Amino acid sequence: MFLAPVLLLLQATANAELGYVMSLPDDFVAVPALGFTSPDVVGCWAGDNHILLCVQRMHAVLGREHLKPADLPPRSQLMTVKWNGLDIDAIRTDTAQGGGAITVYTAQVPLRREAIQIVAAGPGVRAAAVLATLNQVLGSLKGETNWLSPTERAARLGTIAGWIIGIAIGVLIVRFVVTRRRAQSVA
Repeated sequence: MFLAPVLLLLQATANAELGYVMSLPDDFVAVPALGFTSPDVVGCWAGDNHILLCVQRMHAVLGREHLKPADLPPRSQLMTVKWNGLDIDAIRTDTAQGGGAITVYTAQVPLRREAIQIVAAGPGVRAAAVLATLNQVLGSLKGETNWLSPTERAARLGTIAGWIIGIAIGVLIVRFVVTRRRAQSVA
């Protein structure tokens, strides 16, 4: 009951099922899914600057493998953007609709429960503002990831290395004791 007014005041949106909270730019308001028939579109917002922002669920978790340019549709280019200190895949697609150029940026966010795509689209002449909007939203997006940070990976590797060294030392000690007992029993 208390969360809804706070989210409205902060111009934020949350999705408990997918496990994220993000802030929206000040002038953005919720809009219907604009004719999208996909139930995968979680929400869409539009700003006075003619930029559209949508969240789409991916029904999977993302591995750390990055996309390859060959995986992309024509007139698209692969790039990376930052989220939670991680380099995540983003795609820029330049297209046209109704005679006007449109630039669409799609960033794939590896949330723990299920990955989402943040889509920012706007007039091609405002491509820099569209990318800035995407980066602003990604900077505010909070949620647990299924990716380990470099520190977490190093800690796991250190733990595994510790176990391997410990087991190796244990095997050497057992071998030394067994060899010594055999030598004593022969003498």
